[in-house]
Amino acid sequence: IDVSGSVKGELVEKFIEKTYNILCDRENFFTKVNIHIILCDTEVKKDYLITNMDELKKIITKIELIGFGGTDFRPAFTYVEKLRKEGTLKNLRGLIYFTDGLGDYPNTPTDYDTAFVFLKSNYEKNEKEINVPTWAIKIVLEDL
Repeated sequence: IDVSGSVKGELVEKFIEKTYNILCDRENFFTKVNIHIILCDTEVKKDYLITNMDELKKIITKIELIGFGGTDFRPAFTYVEKLRKEGTLKNLRGLIYFTDGLGDYPNTPTDYDTAFVFLKSNYEKNEKEINVPTWAIKIVLEDL
C-alpha cells in the first residue's frame, strides 16, 4: 500500500478497507495463506504478515499509518525479492499495489502477476501523470 504524502491518510484507509473486503470474501480467502500487507513510500515502512482470517481481523483494525514521504514503488519490489531469496515468501502468486500512481515504477518486469490499483476518482484526477509499466496490470476500482 502506497503511504506517500500524496496519498494521505483517508485514501490509505480506503485502500485498507478495500483490501479487507477483498480478503474477507470467503471464496477468495483460503484456509492457509501467507499475505504481506506492506506499507511503503520511498522505503518499506512496515510489513504485516497475515496467515489466517483471525490475524487479518486483528491487523486491519490496528494498522499504524506511517510514512507520507515521496513515492517510489521500487523499494517494495526489492523487499519482496529479498523475502523470496530468504525463503520467507514462497510460491508468490502476485503483488497488488494500491496507489495514487504518482511515483517511480520498476523498469524490470516481475515473474509474478503485478497489479497497480487505483480508486477511480483519484485515477481520473492524476491520469496524465500515471505511467504504469506495460508489463503490469492497471486496475481502476469504483470508489468506496
